[in-house]
Amino acid sequence: MERRQLEYFLAVVDHGGFTAAAGALHVAQPSLSHSIKVLERELGAELFHRLPRSVRLTAAGTALIDFARRALREMETGRAAVREVTGLMAGRLDLVTLPTLALDPLAEVIGRFRARHPQVRVRLSQPESEDDVRAAVRTGQAELGFSGVTSPSDDELETVPIGEQELVITMPPGSVPSPDGRMTVDELLARDVVTGFEGTLVRDLLRAEAERRGVELNVVVEVGHRESALHLVVAGAGCAVLPRPLARLAELEGAVLCSVEPVLNRRLYLFRRPGRLSPAAQAFHGMLGCPDS
Repeated sequence: MERRQLEYFLAVVDHGGFTAAAGALHVAQPSLSHSIKVLERELGAELFHRLPRSVRLTAAGTALIDFARRALREMETGRAAVREVTGLMAGRLDLVTLPTLALDPLAEVIGRFRARHPQVRVRLSQPESEDDVRAAVRTGQAELGFSGVTSPSDDELETVPIGEQELVITMPPGSVPSPDGRMTVDELLARDVVTGFEGTLVRDLLRAEAERRGVELNVVVEVGHRESALHLVVAGAGCAVLPRPLARLAELEGAVLCSVEPVLNRRLYLFRRPGRLSPAAQAFHGMLGCPDS
């Protein structure tokens, strides 16, 4: 089983077919198809059902996906370790994060990292779900992940706290803030709220506070992307509870910010698989102020 075969296999999986995969890899489709057939012969099983206009994974193909991603990750780590010995920091660093953490704290750290290691290419994925962040790390799609929530399912991952992020109330332009720039949770619950779907951090937090007080949470708009809440607040749809770095962007468009009384903070976490990190990931890990692994 060769690296190229695994890369071709995952390309077909990720792009949904042989033609799209060949185009993404800049190889001839017959070469890609031949490589997959050789891999299937070596494994003794078909990996794809070839349909007239698409492909569908077989049970064997599904079983191979996580192994293939981990194997390619380990190969890259090994190659990077050799480069480290020769003094060359190169290759690629794969990160996955919730979108709000890409703005802060990761943007500043990535900037410093690139200045120090200009030969390393950084790839930053930004799913909306905390579960998707952890899954990307667990399956090897990313080496380091960043989220604001831990979970019992994280037992197989190492979890490192890396700081806190204040959540603030973001109100439409023209709103009149309190003299001290603060708003109680009771006052917030009496307002029209723009927030995420059930199961998101802020939505669950506000629902818990409402239930504790025996009142209804007045959700007027549900959004799948936190950035959309920013634009909806500016448009006057309601107020939202947002991480301060994101709320500051809304403030530039005229939104009015208030701190929550008492202050609401969310903890930020780094997730990684146990074992050796690539040199690039180790360097980034250290720039976050994490202890050496």
